[in-house]
Amino acid sequence: MSLFQARLQQARIWQIRLFSRWLVRLGKVPGCRPVIEAARPLLHPLVGYRRPFRTLREAENAIARYSAGGHSNPDNARIHLDLAKAARPSDYAALFHMRALLPELRHIYDFGGNAGNLYYCYSKYLDFPLDLQWSVYDLPPMLAVGRQVANGRGERRLRFTGRWDEAAGADLLIASGSLHYFPKPLPEMIAGLKEMPRYVLVNRTPLVEGRTAAAVQDAGSFLVACLLYNRSDLIRGFEMAGYELVDSWRAEEMAVSVPCYPEYCVPAYSGMFLRLKSTGRTTGTHLELLNYLPIQS
Repeated sequence: MSLFQARLQQARIWQIRLFSRWLVRLGKVPGCRPVIEAARPLLHPLVGYRRPFRTLREAENAIARYSAGGHSNPDNARIHLDLAKAARPSDYAALFHMRALLPELRHIYDFGGNAGNLYYCYSKYLDFPLDLQWSVYDLPPMLAVGRQVANGRGERRLRFTGRWDEAAGADLLIASGSLHYFPKPLPEMIAGLKEMPRYVLVNRTPLVEGRTAAAVQDAGSFLVACLLYNRSDLIRGFEMAGYELVDSWRAEEMAVSVPCYPEYCVPAYSGMFLRLKSTGRTTGTHLELLNYLPIQS
């Protein structure tokens, strides 16, 4: 890419960001929201990737020309490790439930755990067993950073894996800030395991009351596509897999805005804690749990 093309691309990103912010503010003015919603098709070229998509793949294609590495961007690991220096508001609900499980925790599977940042954060608040195995599942670049950091800190309880099947039989599966980045619903993935985890902790995921759609998160130096799952469908999926919802909470520190589409603006992300109802069940089953329909303009 030439210098001119790079600058043109950056200018386009800034135009999308500025126009999207203006639309969000304008939508809060009485009487303006109906006008903006009626003009959606005309505004799509101006908001670019800041709109809803039918699938995660469509959203990924929309940011392909702008995103520098996406989840594999080096800033991704740096940002998450920096955030791990202290617990965020929604972490306290997770810590509350994990504290009660400490005596029985021997294997935690951290789904989409980046470079192990959640382990470093939570180990400041919880006295994990010395024989705990905390497995982090993520993309190879993130796992490489994670191994390097763990080696530098002399951490022996952390291990890094690219194998989903190693989640089978875990005492606790954590999906913190990650569930919405995978095209297959987590309940369906869990149900396909040879042995399902006894507990599931979901945190910092954007949920909506309407139809499931995809959107784009703007992290500044990189962009990532994500799914905005329908809350009821996601919970029902877990129930179909054999789990019961124990608790749920709001993650007020995170939000996502989709201009022109108030139904896909999430003012606060969500968290939930689930328990497997029948611990004697060892074999998962395939689920046809969610039927995502196209977004209506």
